[in-house]
Amino acid sequence: MISMLRQRLITLTAKSYEEFTLRKIFKQFDLNNSNTITLDELAAMLAKLGISVDRKFIVGMMKKLDTNGTGVIEFDEFANLIVNDPYK
Repeated sequence: MISMLRQRLITLTAKSYEEFTLRKIFKQFDLNNSNTITLDELAAMLAKLGISVDRKFIVGMMKKLDTNGTGVIEFDEFANLIVNDPYK
């Protein structure tokens, strides 16, 4: 699922990995403007990207994407997913 999410996000970037572009996309999914993506926002992101996932799997995805264990996805973690593909 993470690789599918990554591919859909890359499509949104038009393969431009400039920070401005990545932040613009991040902001689309940061619905409460907290500068983080919560579990509910991750679920909304997946739905918006047309990826159907059971809630229990979204929790697992959050744990993988939240590399520093804060309980949310921060911009650096989001950008790392797109640019570096740490989940090959």
